[in-house]
Amino acid sequence: MQIARLRAIAVLAASVAVGCGNSPTAAQAPAAPPIQAPAQGGADPVVAEVGDRRITLSEVDAKWQEFDAAERARVTQLLYQNRRNLLDVMVGDLLIAEAAKAAGTTPDEYLERELRRRAQPVSEAEVQRFYEENKERAQGRTLEQLRGPISDFLQSQKQLQARAQLVDELRGKAGNVRVLLDPPRVQVAVSPDDPVRGESTAPITLVEYSDYQ
Repeated sequence: MQIARLRAIAVLAASVAVGCGNSPTAAQAPAAPPIQAPAQGGADPVVAEVGDRRITLSEVDAKWQEFDAAERARVTQLLYQNRRNLLDVMVGDLLIAEAAKAAGTTPDEYLERELRRRAQPVSEAEVQRFYEENKERAQGRTLEQLRGPISDFLQSQKQLQARAQLVDELRGKAGNVRVLLDPPRVQVAVSPDDPVRGESTAPITLVEYSDYQ
């Protein structure tokens, strides 16, 4: 089905690499917010029992923070990003379904029609340019051998961009779409002795981690 195929493409293309070379060390990194697991009968679910001793999820997170704060922050951000990517896909599906209903057609037919109108066929020049720009990754395969896969890939990218454009237009027309998923936020304590610039009442505080050699 067209929608299912584009949904998979959207999820893959929206995935991002999280992290950078200048990430804080475990000792420097601020505490990340807890990674929420499915509810197990309480706000802080019990995840293990040893006799009468119960270990809660918050305790596990605290231990993770103690052992590898930087990795925990990275995973927390990655979890949020993947949830947000999938949420955007789901919101788009609902908007497309509503637009299809208003147009008196099925979501598949509506989406196919809109993509055909927005996404132009891949040209031979685009295939050749992509091959030349990625020739070192072709492992000796010729343009003739890769023309089909390259064309399919470029067309899927055009369809993905066309779907994103369509969803943006539908969101603008709907006017009642709100995303309530909050990104990870970290409270960083600033000591009175820390070097600072600007007003203490500023609404945003930027914290810089650096190594002075």
